Amino acid sequence: MSLSSAVRRQQQVLSHLQGEQKAAKPDPKAHIRQIAVCGAGIMGGGIAQVAALAGYSVVLWDITAKDIEQGLSAVRKSLSRAAKKQGAPDGWAQQILDRISTTTDKLEACANADLVIEAIVENLSIKQDLFDSLDGVAKPECIFATNTSSLLVADVLSKVSKERKERSVALHFFNPVVMMKLVEIAYMDGVDKTLLELLKSWVYDIGKVPVLCRDTPGFIVNRLLVPYNSEARMLVERGDATIEDVDTAMKLGAGYPMGPFELMDMTGLDTGYHIMKGWYENAPGLKGDPRFKVTPQMEEMLKDGHLGRKTGQGYYKYR
Repeated sequence: MSLSSAVRRQQQVLSHLQGEQKAAKPDPKAHIRQIAVCGAGIMGGGIAQVAALAGYSVVLWDITAKDIEQGLSAVRKSLSRAAKKQGAPDGWAQQILDRISTTTDKLEACANADLVIEAIVENLSIKQDLFDSLDGVAKPECIFATNTSSLLVADVLSKVSKERKERSVALHFFNPVVMMKLVEIAYMDGVDKTLLELLKSWVYDIGKVPVLCRDTPGFIVNRLLVPYNSEARMLVERGDATIEDVDTAMKLGAGYPMGPFELMDMTGLDTGYHIMKGWYENAPGLKGDPRFKVTPQMEEMLKDGHLGRKTGQGYYKYR
């Protein structure tokens, strides 16, 4: 399949799925009015932006005022670019920003929230402690969601009450949040099924497309993507092909919009590293799998701070 054919096919799939949105029930704005986003980094800021763009009131929390300002700065720049591209009227970007309030008090951020989305560091114990602290403060009907890309929902929410677990899922957004259309909704056994329908409607309402998956390591995308990236690295580290040739082969031979090394640079090598390390050490059914053992070259790149686009160098160099 050629790249142009792949793009056309993707557009057809999106058009079909967005057509289903018209029939999606229930109305998300009748149930979700205020959203708390925990973490103002790349993912949290992006989630706050798309929610505000869709008309939701958002409270953005992070540990320090500096962290929050860095997140808001990225949102301002993104909205400014969108305003210029779309020819939006004066004040449009500020209207979106006005829907995002901020705080360094996590309990305050979540006290009146209908939906809490966690997008903090990919560390199990830190995530568990966050949700544990919020469980007794949030409204009983509040939905808890983690943006984890590698951990099990059951592990992340292990410290909350049984009743809260029934209203807890993963809402896995992809980087960059504003551009990427997919959101994986991963659910545990026993979750309220009407909750899943509500969240599907909410995902459509913010301009994204949902897919459902049971709570399994990596959900759908990373379960397939991480072994693919791992095989690409091993191919190069053995000296069988160059980085450039692997990327070219997958773009022109498989119709992918970018090769595995370009993709790893975009998502961040540290992200892939933590996923692989977690799976190799702990994931059910994947523990000890040699495909997920971090290689010395990858360790060295992280040690040198070469994490991809965000640091200016990964497998490629960037301005």
